[in-house]
Amino acid sequence: MCELSVYMKGESQSLMEGVVVLSARGDKILMEDIIGRTKEATGRIVEVNISSQKAFLEPI
Repeated sequence: MCELSVYMKGESQSLMEGVVVLSARGDKILMEDIIGRTKEATGRIVEVNISSQKAFLEPI
């Protein structure tokens, strides 16, 4: 299964790991893992790379 680690662009520590759902809702990004835990961040999605299993957000 492809699970993502989500990072804010330029940061080395991930916002959340094991993300299987990444949804944009205006300026909010909703992240959800395989067991249903969620986290929200303000920003926009700038890159999703399935090969490296990483997604990058950019602050607004």
